[in-house]
Amino acid sequence: MRTDMESASLQRPAWKWQVLSLFLLCGWGWVSGQIHYSVVEESELGTVVGNVAQDLGLKVEELPGRRLRLGSEESLRYFAVRLDSGALVVSQWLDRERLCGAAASCVLSVQVVTENPLQLFRLEVEILDLNDNSPSFPTAHRTLRIAESATVAARFPLESAQDPDVGTNAVSSYRLSPNSHFSLDVKQQPDGKLFPELVLERALDREEQPKVQLVLTAVDGGSPARSGTAQITVQVLDVNDNAPAFDHTTYRVKVPENTPVGAVLLQVNASDPDEGPNGETQYSFGVHTSDSVRRLFALDPRSGEVRVSGALDFEESRFYEIYVRAHDGGVPEMEGNCVLQVQVEDANDNPPEVLLTSLLNPVPEDTPPETVVGLFNVRDRDSGANGDVSLEISPDVPFAIRSLQNHFSLVTQKSLDRESTSQYAVELIAQDGGSPALTTTLTLLLNISDVNDNPPRFSQPSYDAFLQENNPPGSLLCTVSATDPDDGVNSRLVYSIESGQVQDAPISSFVHINPDNGNLYAQRTFDFELLQVLPVSVVVRDSGSPPLYANVTVYIFVLDQNDHPPTILHPASDSDVPAPQRVPLSAPPGYLVAKVTAVDADAGHNAWLSYRLLPQSTDPSLFHVSLYTGEVRTARAFQDSDMAVQQLVVLVTDNGDPPLSTTATITVALEEAPLEESFKPQDFLAGAKEKPDLTFYLIIALAAISTVALATVTLLAARCLRRRGRAAVSPYCCCWLSESPSRDFCKHSSPKLQLSSDGTLKYMEVTLRPTDSPSQCYSTCFSPGSERSDFTFLRPCPTPATLPRESGAFLPAAGTLRDRGQMGAASAERGPRRRGHRSPAGHPARMPRAGQARRSLGLPRVFSFCLFLHSSSAQIRYSIPEELTRGAFVGNIAKDLGTDVAKLAAANLQVLSDSDSQYFSVNVNTGVIMVSERIDREQLCGQNPRCFLHLKLAIENPVEFYRIEVEILDINDNPPEFPSDEVSLRIYELASLGARFPIQPAQDPDVGTNTLQTYHLSANDNFNLNVKARTDGGKFPELVLERALDREFRAFHYLVLTAEDGGSPPQSSKIRITIQVLDANDNHPVFDRPSYGARLVENSPLGTLVVKLNATDVDEGPNGDIRYSLSSHNSAALRQIFAIDEQTGEIRVQGNLDFEEATVYEIEVEAKDMGSPTMEEHCSVVVEITDVNDNAPEVILTSFSSTLSEDALPGTVVAVIHVRDRDSGEQGKVLCHVSPDLPFQLRKDYEHQYSLLTSTRLDREHVAYYNVTVSASDLGNPPLSRHTILPITLIDVNDNAPQFEQASYEVLVAENNPVGSVLVTVSAVDPDSEQNSRLSYSILRAGGTDPGLDPTRYLSIHPTNGQVTAKFPFDYEQTTYLQFHVEVSDGGSPALRNRTLVHVFVVDQNDNAPQVHFPRAGEDSATQFRISPSIVPPALITKVVAIDADSGRNAWLSYHLVQATDLGLFSVALRSGEVRIMRALQETDASEHELLVVVRDAGEPPLSTAVTLVVLVEEKGPEALQGSEAQATDGGGLPTITLYLIVSLVLISTVSLVALAALGIRCLRRGSAPANQGCCVESVNTLQPPPSHIFGHLHYEPKKGDTVMGVQVTATAPPAPRYRSCFSPVSDISEFMFVKPSADPTLCSEVSSGVWSPA
Repeated sequence: MRTDMESASLQRPAWKWQVLSLFLLCGWGWVSGQIHYSVVEESELGTVVGNVAQDLGLKVEELPGRRLRLGSEESLRYFAVRLDSGALVVSQWLDRERLCGAAASCVLSVQVVTENPLQLFRLEVEILDLNDNSPSFPTAHRTLRIAESATVAARFPLESAQDPDVGTNAVSSYRLSPNSHFSLDVKQQPDGKLFPELVLERALDREEQPKVQLVLTAVDGGSPARSGTAQITVQVLDVNDNAPAFDHTTYRVKVPENTPVGAVLLQVNASDPDEGPNGETQYSFGVHTSDSVRRLFALDPRSGEVRVSGALDFEESRFYEIYVRAHDGGVPEMEGNCVLQVQVEDANDNPPEVLLTSLLNPVPEDTPPETVVGLFNVRDRDSGANGDVSLEISPDVPFAIRSLQNHFSLVTQKSLDRESTSQYAVELIAQDGGSPALTTTLTLLLNISDVNDNPPRFSQPSYDAFLQENNPPGSLLCTVSATDPDDGVNSRLVYSIESGQVQDAPISSFVHINPDNGNLYAQRTFDFELLQVLPVSVVVRDSGSPPLYANVTVYIFVLDQNDHPPTILHPASDSDVPAPQRVPLSAPPGYLVAKVTAVDADAGHNAWLSYRLLPQSTDPSLFHVSLYTGEVRTARAFQDSDMAVQQLVVLVTDNGDPPLSTTATITVALEEAPLEESFKPQDFLAGAKEKPDLTFYLIIALAAISTVALATVTLLAARCLRRRGRAAVSPYCCCWLSESPSRDFCKHSSPKLQLSSDGTLKYMEVTLRPTDSPSQCYSTCFSPGSERSDFTFLRPCPTPATLPRESGAFLPAAGTLRDRGQMGAASAERGPRRRGHRSPAGHPARMPRAGQARRSLGLPRVFSFCLFLHSSSAQIRYSIPEELTRGAFVGNIAKDLGTDVAKLAAANLQVLSDSDSQYFSVNVNTGVIMVSERIDREQLCGQNPRCFLHLKLAIENPVEFYRIEVEILDINDNPPEFPSDEVSLRIYELASLGARFPIQPAQDPDVGTNTLQTYHLSANDNFNLNVKARTDGGKFPELVLERALDREFRAFHYLVLTAEDGGSPPQSSKIRITIQVLDANDNHPVFDRPSYGARLVENSPLGTLVVKLNATDVDEGPNGDIRYSLSSHNSAALRQIFAIDEQTGEIRVQGNLDFEEATVYEIEVEAKDMGSPTMEEHCSVVVEITDVNDNAPEVILTSFSSTLSEDALPGTVVAVIHVRDRDSGEQGKVLCHVSPDLPFQLRKDYEHQYSLLTSTRLDREHVAYYNVTVSASDLGNPPLSRHTILPITLIDVNDNAPQFEQASYEVLVAENNPVGSVLVTVSAVDPDSEQNSRLSYSILRAGGTDPGLDPTRYLSIHPTNGQVTAKFPFDYEQTTYLQFHVEVSDGGSPALRNRTLVHVFVVDQNDNAPQVHFPRAGEDSATQFRISPSIVPPALITKVVAIDADSGRNAWLSYHLVQATDLGLFSVALRSGEVRIMRALQETDASEHELLVVVRDAGEPPLSTAVTLVVLVEEKGPEALQGSEAQATDGGGLPTITLYLIVSLVLISTVSLVALAALGIRCLRRGSAPANQGCCVESVNTLQPPPSHIFGHLHYEPKKGDTVMGVQVTATAPPAPRYRSCFSPVSDISEFMFVKPSADPTLCSEVSSGVWSPA
């Protein structure tokens, strides 16, 4: 048996009771014998096989005592022993086929065991076969696929029937049901097996009978005989032996010529009786179908529908003949043919044609009306009314049609303008007289050429360019752009700059312009302080002839940059040593020391100045500088320790980007001088108390000034209103008040927003254009940074005359700013300005062209005459052969017309042709018409029988037309030509006789007798030629098969086909025809030999070559490609052992060859070709097997116990083993042994049976598991062996006590441990297993530090895992050490024990905070210590003493001063806790100091305790403290109401005074002005937009708490002086400062309005 059977046997239940009872309780005595019985299969249960007791010589009455029984499972499965009679009976159904299969002999081995003494007997029971199985086929219904072309006597193997019975009960014969096609032949193999084969007796025809039903019967040799049947369906495979056949050989259909594309003409139908691809018919055009027909018609290859695919034209062809071919999908394909005749019916399907004879394009835009610009001809291929054509023109174009017969001219109707319309789409509509009428539209795109009649125009009336000063030369200023509606050269513009002088320099030295694109560049670097506005006049001209001009003014505004640092005006820096500012030592905080005054030459935002005190000053904390006024004031009272001379460094910074700065140095000398009352700010601010009437006087003054100002403004306004009438006629307007000036102002502003980095608004820049009139600017700034506001007043600046500009008046106007955020601006409106281009003198805007009326269009003069004169026509006909040389005579027109030749020359005779080529010309001197170009009739007229060329002769004086018709006669100048020089045909070798094969016909472009007439075929043995004639005269050749083809005899045929025309002499051409005979599968494969033989040893490796077969097939391609395979007669077992390569025919071993199973194998092989249908041939291969020693011994366990107690005695039986070898002789003898290193041994009981015994004592703890290998070896050469492993497990006995891993345990436990925490885990091991190794732990009482301490009170142990846990938390301060015993016991019987000692050490934790012992204080009070103000550092004030209940590092204490009134005054020693004073006490120090001292230990985490100490400095009482506070509180600020009243009074007075003075002066001065000047009026809607040449900036910069808006207005003016008046509200004296004029040449004023709101 195999190894897997051995492994399975190890899993069977061990018969432990048998082994122990048989071999331990009794002695051994063995008797061996062999008895043979036989029984028929399927015997009833209880059938007696034989009397075992009688045959073994046993007495029946002794059988119960000797316990007679069967010894193996196989014996007990099928048989039983009756103890009352000793008979062996059948106990289970016996099926010989299931037990032994197809083996000839079926024997079962039975073992019989008796005791007292123990004896083992072997019996053999042979199972006899019974004919209980009928033959059966593997497939009850089988289908054979046989081609209908299969040859008679062809053989087709069938499957053999299977019968499980053996001998005479197996299959003995086969029968086949009667039929007319097949017979049955049965082959017998050497082993007696029968194989049936079908033999074809009569040829098959699928179309006659597609299927043949047969019944195959197999009969066995039993009595009675049994049989089995199989249904065989022979499916006849189709062979392509039928060609498709059409329903009609000729189809006829009529179709109108206007049939749309895609219309179905008819559907042809061809049928093929074959099936599958052989019967699938596809349609195509035959080779005789011309290319022109293929373009007009389409054939669906599947359905056979013929559709119109092109335009059918009755005029081109009235009849078409289509050859249709139907072919199937077989191999080779077969075809049928038919003819489709299509007759085309005429219809009005030809639209008129419009032929362009001459056209003038483009047309000049100055072309006069009635000028001819084009000539046309019209024609219609239809005849009659369908050929009458009328021509119309689209109505929306300035053109008209003039007609004369079929000739038309296109003339202009009115003047043209290219700038209005540069192109016209002229539609010419030609319509015939058919029904329905057909039309043709010809669209002419007439372009109008340009004339220089438009001057250039700029895109803007003026340009403004903005340029930062200090620009690099070459910077792009702006781009001026002009357009010219003309085209081409007339629209090419050139830019230039008009000459002029600016500041005594040519303007070209300032700027340069690119003449091509209008880019204006700077030639130099500009300086804002020298030049602010530069007007440049730019001229543009086109490139026409003559050129036209235009000009525009470009205003270049120079923008200021921050390129000047501030200039210090005061203190003056002329001397090296500035004069010191003397300040008394008693000056209070806020005392005005000095004032720094600076100016900046820049303007606008760049001129805003700010002042800061630098740290380089002697004592920066003593003074402070006002950010915007530059006032230097004291920040605090002077002290004795302050230096007598203070050096102050003040930084003055402008607001440019980047900012520029300047420093000013002020020397301050401190003197012991009395403080004057007039300079005390306290007097000024506290005036409400000392001068109680000041507020009242201020209110009265404010009301009075406001009333006077209001009355004056009212009077002036009334006076201006009376003069309003004169303002309407004046080129100037006066100052007026607007209800909403900001609306018009914003229309002429250009706001620009500048954002800060945080997204807030930084400032707003607005560009304005104020007037050239004098303007006034005011600036009021309220600073939120201090309690005082500075008011600054700027005087009006007179405005000088501006730079020269174009003539025009500017109207001055003024606006008012009513609300915060609104703004008024002075504006003026420029006078009317001339527009248009400027032309040089003597050149008007549009010039007349000379010779315009005499423009020639280059058209034939004959058409000019045809527009106005009558004509006559005549018809003359000539005929000439084609291919005449140039100059050949055609006819004499003078003679035929009966006209003198001289008259023809004088009449200006001209020849006009309808075609594009001029084939003829007329010699006016002789009147002869001659050939001027080569004439090819085939090219002109194709296959038309007659070919005509139509001419027109035009004669002047008078105008007459003659129509000439020249017929071109054909000559035999073209031989017949085949489409190719060689054609290849592929014809099936089984093609039937009479089959036709069309050949592409030759084409001859000649007509009549010159065209193709006949064909000739070269001599050959297989084909004839048949020529078919078409109705149109065409001839088509066909090859007709007269003799059968055989590819194996001749594969190629070479023929020559000759085509000959009927010319004189005749011309011919030849085509070579190559016929390839396609192979048919008409030959079956043939083996070299009918049978093959081979010899193999049974141990042959896989892949061993058995034999190589060879079969040949004379066919080619797939028909000759052979595939080898094993026949269906071969059994499945044989197919698993042998495999054949289908390509090479090599048979190789792929399974195990066993001599014991089979000594001879007969393999049936078939060879098939790959043709359709396939053909096959068979042969047989006989393989003989040679025996070798290839069977290893088998080890069978009769009895085995896999478990054994470790205290078992030596000699105990473990297993009974049976061995056998399938080989015979010496190779079948088996020896067994086991390893001598194991405590086991084998004892041979008798032949082929051994017992496994223990040889020594066993110890499970030493070895718990044995794998006993039983080795069985035969005596073969070389010997084979088999190894069987018997796993034996020893059963444990409790013979080992538990052992702890450690003799004692030491545990460190942190105090305050949680309840239930695991302190230690004790672990013990027991080498025993299962219950004997299950351990239980317990705690025993033991002595510790306290003899009376019970450990079980504080500790508990888990009985199974040994984890010791705490019942209560440990406290290091109470218990530091604990000791106890742990005992362990196993679960054996009896139990074994052991114990160990556990030491527990408690570790201290930081769980106690420090305790302060001194100073002692209550929970809500602090300990006070008093010290003297004169105490000397480092004097000891007290000492903090604390202790910690913990030990070690947790008890290390440190002291820290965490909080104190003055941390720099006291210190605490880190380790000792001593509190000392660190410096001498000062008067400014507090009299009471509270110290918070924290005492912290060094634990992790640390714990701390805090103590509060109060240190009292006792020298002054509470009264002194109260007086000090009163003195500090006494200092008050300036009353707010008084300050507001002063500021309001000054502001209203100043504004009123300035406004009244300005308005009064202007109105009074204009009272004496001329009548055309207006006065100051009040208006709501008369605000005019400012002129474009004025420039300004509005800067809006919001800050926290205020709103500031700055406006810079810049006009073209020379430098003007600026003045600034500053009033300081903190002193009684106002300062007026004169500012020297700057280099600014423009009018600069700053207007700022803001509101200050307290933070």
